[in-house]
Amino acid sequence: MKIKIVGKKDLPPSNSTLKFRIKNTTNWRVGFTDGETGDFVQEVSGITYSYSWNQIDEYYLITT
Repeated sequence: MKIKIVGKKDLPPSNSTLKFRIKNTTNWRVGFTDGETGDFVQEVSGITYSYSWNQIDEYYLITT
């Protein structure tokens, strides 16, 4: 289920695996939420990108 982030109450649980979309973009990114900071994290070719929750428009939780 796609979840739109309007406020902090809409954030996923810590250490969740998910697909997320940054505001004003169309690309979905696969990543996880940081357990300490709550940031959305994406790792690409050994480079780690971290995004604050207010940069994210929506996300899907991925279940394994």
